[in-house]
Amino acid sequence: MKNYLTIISLLLLLSSCTTQEKKEIVQSAKTEKNLNYPPTVLAKDTTALWMGEGNINSDTVLIIGESGPKAQLTFDWRAKEIWSRLPNYFNYYRAHIHQATTLNNSIYDWKYNFTEEMAELEVDNGTEILARTIKYFKDRNKKVIVIGTFWSAFVIQDYISKYGNNADTYLLSAGRLDLNQEQYQYHLKGFQAVFEEDGKTTVVPDTTKVIDPLKQERHFRISKVTQLMKGVMKRQRFTTLLANKDLSNVVYGYATNDIYSGALTGKELEFLKSKGASVYSNDKGHFGVDGLLLELVMNGTIEL
Repeated sequence: MKNYLTIISLLLLLSSCTTQEKKEIVQSAKTEKNLNYPPTVLAKDTTALWMGEGNINSDTVLIIGESGPKAQLTFDWRAKEIWSRLPNYFNYYRAHIHQATTLNNSIYDWKYNFTEEMAELEVDNGTEILARTIKYFKDRNKKVIVIGTFWSAFVIQDYISKYGNNADTYLLSAGRLDLNQEQYQYHLKGFQAVFEEDGKTTVVPDTTKVIDPLKQERHFRISKVTQLMKGVMKRQRFTTLLANKDLSNVVYGYATNDIYSGALTGKELEFLKSKGASVYSNDKGHFGVDGLLLELVMNGTIEL
């Protein structure tokens, strides 16, 4: 009897230890996941979400979103941009908004992996940056003009779909509403995918290419984050998400031979027309769309 009780006690002790060990393993896994990377925390001070210049007392504010996602705003190191040629540019207050990745470079310091879940979180953070910025200036009775190139054109669409149409005018350059499924799936797999010169046919990336040993690890970390965030953003179907939104204050520019975004399809063009948006195009390629919109503003075709 005594030996029997001893065996039972040992079994219970072993079971208890095993259960505790499992709990510790689970807790350890949760801790590791939580410490995988430091996610973006937006400052309570909304003015920290952009780089500003000009007269803060101006009645009109120009909110400028760059292409991306990127590790540093071009404006941060160049302090110059194509939009400075806009009429009255220097009379506006200009807010060059951050992206989640420029606000928090630690995104690239993920420890184990950068996942779609993390990309979704940072895409949402980037859209919230725009939302807070627009609200900040509209709460102060400012006229707000929002310009978004490539990545930021998608951010603007994401913003309108989630927060509503609250700015006065939007200029979207080189964006898309419903990107080709084949292309955004390559982004989700970590590969850059582009189009042929026709702006329609996807160029299949070489997924077997050997990693260049001369490129630093940082390059691949940045590329991983960039591609996943693009995939998460671009897989959204904005013709559906914006179906009940008024887009009559939206100006949409695209290139028929854009190899990065692709050309707008007939369905996308019809949708924008049905929502009251103004659409303009040229054949100057991806990097020629900003110039198209700038020219149209300068010659009076587009009024800000």
